[in-house]
Amino acid sequence: MRILVADDDPDFRHLAVRQVRREFPDDEIVEVGDRAGLDRVLGERPPPGLLVSDYSLNWADGFEILAAVRTLVPDCPAVMFTGTGNEDVAVRAIKSGFDDYVVKSVKQLRRLATACRTAVTRTEARRRLQQHGDLLTHELYHRLHNNLQLVISLISLTARAVADEDAKRKLRDLGQRVGSLSLLQERLYRGGNFAEVDFAAYLRELAGDLAGLNGRGIAVAVTAEDGLLPVDVAVPLGLVANELVTNALKHAFPGKRAGRIAVRLKRRDDRGIVLEVLDDGVGVPESGVGEPGAGMGLVRRLVAQVGGALEMRRREGGGTACRVTVPGPGPTR
Repeated sequence: MRILVADDDPDFRHLAVRQVRREFPDDEIVEVGDRAGLDRVLGERPPPGLLVSDYSLNWADGFEILAAVRTLVPDCPAVMFTGTGNEDVAVRAIKSGFDDYVVKSVKQLRRLATACRTAVTRTEARRRLQQHGDLLTHELYHRLHNNLQLVISLISLTARAVADEDAKRKLRDLGQRVGSLSLLQERLYRGGNFAEVDFAAYLRELAGDLAGLNGRGIAVAVTAEDGLLPVDVAVPLGLVANELVTNALKHAFPGKRAGRIAVRLKRRDDRGIVLEVLDDGVGVPESGVGEPGAGMGLVRRLVAQVGGALEMRRREGGGTACRVTVPGPGPTR
């Protein structure tokens, strides 16, 4: 596959190329910084199989570049990566056919690579589905995914514009929760099964993303028995896992303290499941957990939604153990 990266800022263009290359190490990446370069690349073969474009370039905008690429490849996956856009641009980008809109910053480079992989995977899946005549249902999920990505981008843009640090933090937490839902929905889309989801694979991907976004080197290890979970259980349980791991990353290791977080998913004999999140951090107080914050309040409501039970305790030797028990039926093979 040939990947086209269009940006007139050479520094960010090189950073974007480096990050995308980690996700696509065996593919050709072509950089374009001016119109002559774009014309040259579009005149060569093979045509681009993925477009990463800035919004505002000195000689064009991202929408013009997308239109030019899609005259050659009508369903070419595309991601807009820009620091000069706003809410209106984000909405227009998704409506115009970009698969994702990523706010340009060093911290968002990891998300850029993930967005590119997701866009390519979704396009490949859509092409396969077109051959099997099951496009309508999948297209609905594709639109849902686009809408979730748009919400994430709008939240990110709003957070950047807010001066109040508490409000900014709450917006980022909200964006992370929506991101967790988007990741789960992407699992459904990739699997082509809209009744069940590979929850073990979802947990591994979620844990990797949360650890990467935290950026402090705290290890998050996942041990999960493979199997499919019904969507009506997987969605609330996925949000629970997101809240518990995020809570541990935020509070278990104050200062620059290092540590480890373990996420475990196990079957029970009655086909129920047990989700555990354990850390070796400072631990909850000896007196137990006090009044829950917004995150833990959400966890308790979600656990109740699936008829489960939540236990949180201080571990011997330090750290916290959170255990969520959900009655059967649990994962199926």
